[in-house]
Formats: sequence, structure tokens, C-alpha cells
Amino acid sequence: MAWLGDLLRRARLRGVVEGLVQRVRAEALDDDAKDDVERWQDYGFAANPVDGQGLTLNVAGHTIVIRLDRLGERPQLAAYEVALWHKEGHMVRLKAGRVVEVICDELVVNATTRVAITSPQVSLVATSGVTLDTPVVNATGTVSAPTVVAASALSVGGVEVSGHTHPGVQPGSGTTGGMG
Repeated sequence: MAWLGDLLRRARLRGVVEGLVQRVRAEALDDDAKDDVERWQDYGFAANPVDGQGLTLNVAGHTIVIRLDRLGERPQLAAYEVALWHKEGHMVRLKAGRVVEVICDELVVNATTRVAITSPQVSLVATSGVTLDTPVVNATGTVSAPTVVAASALSVGGVEVSGHTHPGVQPGSGTTGGMG
């Protein structure tokens, strides 16, 4: 099995250079360092870890990197969990119970056509506010709020509330009819 040690080696990988195929310096042993080693990646996944540890495969004088990891920053996961992670700590984690957890400082979604969320219940907790920057907000059901503040106009059933009056009402303890 000595030939396997020459074929597959653990290596320190440094100085990833981005390109059509990434290239890296692989340092497997003191006397076995190679520059310009190819690092191929699976379709749909891309990363530029700069430096790390990994495995190299040496075949017929050609060396390629088959794995590259950053052991110092890699999150510790529960059994069967999967994570897409960054060295700064933000990640997308697939957890037990069909839970997808996103951990980050800022989440940006750029959808050119539509964003759709389908769920029996959606909760949003914002400790300082929510801004809806849109010309129209539509709701197909009841909107419930303890307080509604309108900066310029508020219509109920097509009737403008601000400055709305009822003619023919006498001062006193009587009430007016309903709106509309």
C-alpha cells in the first residue's frame, strides 16, 4: 500500500488563484511542494478559501486537489446536518426536523420576477421597524393592527376619514350615522 501514499496525500494548500480552474500551491511534504496545482469544483458550488488543508491526487506526474477545507473555521454540526458556511460565521444550515436556518448580518434577495412564500403561518419579528417601499400594499383578508397612523390620507370603504364631516348634525350628545 506504499503506492497509495504516493498517489493520495494530505497537503497544505496555499494561495488559491481564481480562474476558469482554480490553481493553488500544494505542500504535501517538505520535499514535495508543487505550484499551479489544479483545483476542480463541483457544478453549482464555488468557493475561494485562499488557504487550507486538503487532499491531493498524484497520477502520472500530474497533481490535482480533490478536497480543500479550512479546519479552523469549519462549524461543528450535529449528526446529519449540512451547512454552507463562511469563515466569518454566517451560514445556511440544514437541520433535523426539516429546518433550514440562515444565520447572517444582512440577508439580500434579488428576484427579477417574484418572491413567493407559502406557509400556514409567517412570523416577522423586527426590533426597530419594517419598511415597505412599494406603491401599493394589497391584502386579500383582514388586516388587524392596534394602531394605524396615516401620514396624509386614510380611506375606509372608499370614504376619506381625514376631514370627513356629516352635514345636518346638531351639537350635543347625539351620534351621526355610520360611514358610507
